[in-house]
Amino acid sequence: MKFLHLVIVGLAGAALVSLSAVANELTLRSALEKAVQGNSELQKYPYQQRMAEAEKIQAGLKPNPSVGLELENIAGSGRNQGVDNLQATLSFSQVIELGGKREQRIEFASVKQKQLNAEFNYAKIDVLAETTSRFYKLVQLQQLANWNQQQQQRLQEALSVARDRVKSGAVPPSEETRIELQQRQILAEHEEIKGKIAAAKFRLSAMWAGSLEFSEVIGTFAGAPQIPSQADVDDAVNQAPELLRLLDSERLLEARARAFEAGSSADLTLDLGVRYNNEFDDTGLVIQASMPLQLENPNAGNIQSNQAERDMVLEQQRILRDKLRAHTRMVLARLHTNHQYLRTIESDLLPLARQLEHETEDGYSRGIQSLLQLLDSQEELALLEYQQINRRYAIYQDILELERMTGQSFLGSAL
Repeated sequence: MKFLHLVIVGLAGAALVSLSAVANELTLRSALEKAVQGNSELQKYPYQQRMAEAEKIQAGLKPNPSVGLELENIAGSGRNQGVDNLQATLSFSQVIELGGKREQRIEFASVKQKQLNAEFNYAKIDVLAETTSRFYKLVQLQQLANWNQQQQQRLQEALSVARDRVKSGAVPPSEETRIELQQRQILAEHEEIKGKIAAAKFRLSAMWAGSLEFSEVIGTFAGAPQIPSQADVDDAVNQAPELLRLLDSERLLEARARAFEAGSSADLTLDLGVRYNNEFDDTGLVIQASMPLQLENPNAGNIQSNQAERDMVLEQQRILRDKLRAHTRMVLARLHTNHQYLRTIESDLLPLARQLEHETEDGYSRGIQSLLQLLDSQEELALLEYQQINRRYAIYQDILELERMTGQSFLGSAL
């Protein structure tokens, strides 16, 4: 499976203005590296991996032999008084596991270890996807701050024209006041955006539990990425981390079923010893073998329970696959809508809005159009620029959501 961190690192190459950051600037690549190294959710896995390795070692251990000493005909009555007729037996006993118990224990521990390693990759996908989402939220807010400054610049230019016209007596002073009021409103919005940027910075740095060591991020929404096809998305669902988790659970249950089957076999116990007879002063070997009678399967209940759990996991796979396909299709439809509207904004609406704003500004300076018409044209242009930023951001978020759900890249062919 192509894990999302490879995808996002590739996406960074297409989306960033520059991959080399100065001291107080953060690139997407640096943010992802910090998240992988410092995210608190990922820090537990090295310890869990050590635990899993220890469980595998434990599963491979064989039963230890035992030693026993048996004394007969001692401290009794009659001929067995004292120790004259003592019989002493020193024996060594070893349990021999049958049915492949040890091999199945090792296999079960190995499957658990593989499942843990896969879970680490799934968690890494979530961390990298969330880091990328927070990074691009900050990119969006920075672009909105720049957009706000463009509005301020337009109003400043309009204010300069209005002041000249007020001085000439062509318009009343209220027009100058109206523009100043508009400026104050835009400045208030700018302060609000600054506050959101500060909060977004802390949210991003929280992904690696680090202090705020950057002033801004380096990134942009470079064009409109290619939208994946419905067939590609449906195929990618089969590699979704949530679905793979259930597949890993199914494999673990299969391994546990084999371990239960192996555990149902009886073990053989061999005893080898030396017996000493004090009365005759002679010795002899003692050999004994024993095996419990398996009148009933000791794991019958465990086997049935494990099978029921496997059936449940298979049903969960079917339900989850259907849910993921339905959700990805909804996201894909939303992605198409955002993409189409962005194309309309950039190819049709923005050029007309810029033309209208330029013509109205020229008309206002020559006294043939009103201040209200000028402010309306500037507001129309600003609104379309605002929608352009938000639609670009929405497209990136939709693609990241698809990649997060499926763990697959839909941008590789465009990089």
